[in-house]
Amino acid sequence: MIPGIRLATQEEVDKIASQADLTPTSVVWSWPNDKGETDTAVIRQCTEVDPVIFAATSGKQRKALYFWVITNMARVMGLREIYFQLDADASKEYVDFIKKLGAEATTTKPQIRYKLVL
Repeated sequence: MIPGIRLATQEEVDKIASQADLTPTSVVWSWPNDKGETDTAVIRQCTEVDPVIFAATSGKQRKALYFWVITNMARVMGLREIYFQLDADASKEYVDFIKKLGAEATTTKPQIRYKLVL
């Protein structure tokens, strides 16, 4: 019989914590295999700011200010975090500004983002 997917145990959650972006809204699912190990998936509801599309005439100060305003509006709304993406070739200056705001990368290498309509 194929085992069902279930909520992960705290031990299983702790095991992946260093590799996963776990937030207060995260739920971890676990699926045991026949070798006694589990496949895990982090399910999270989140607020995503994507895309941010700047006008060709917007300078770097305006871009930084706009993003700063967006983050402050999110705080006022009571959000605990926001997710966003930057192109891998974003300017170092913009990346440094984002980091100065306190943002941390959630991946360590470039990825291709997908959307699956259910």
